[in-house]
Amino acid sequence: MRILIVEDDENKSVQLDRFVRETYPDAALKAVRSLQAGVRSVRAEAFDLILLDMTLPNYEAGPDEPGGGTTHSFGGKEFLKQMDRFDVHSPVVVVTQFETFGKQPQSLNLAELDAQLRSEHAATYLGSIYYHASIGGWRDALRKICATVLPQLREQEQ
Repeated sequence: MRILIVEDDENKSVQLDRFVRETYPDAALKAVRSLQAGVRSVRAEAFDLILLDMTLPNYEAGPDEPGGGTTHSFGGKEFLKQMDRFDVHSPVVVVTQFETFGKQPQSLNLAELDAQLRSEHAATYLGSIYYHASIGGWRDALRKICATVLPQLREQEQ
């Protein structure tokens, strides 16, 4: 089983990594920190699950260039569009620490964004999780969503 984490926040990435390793100890895990690195990864490799941040920098910062370019409020949405463009069908869960995205008048709250992604990417999008570092409920919510796809994969591997 292969899992991709697309997340630019160091602490959140560590927490997601820990969640995956504790919940699915046999999973092969890859983590990237930007929209472009995520797109390159799904074009090059097949993943059984993708844990995706919504707000992402365009590219990963190099040693001489901090920041990673423009941060996109809807970077995860663009990532899903690119998956469609390149005919990638891995299941995706958005894990975000924001409740509102974008600027008025195009801003969306998490429930609105979730409904839009379910409509536009029904074949791959499993749902969204609100992540908060000091509240552990996100783990249970993520475990519940992952259980819809990963148990079947375990049966196929045996």
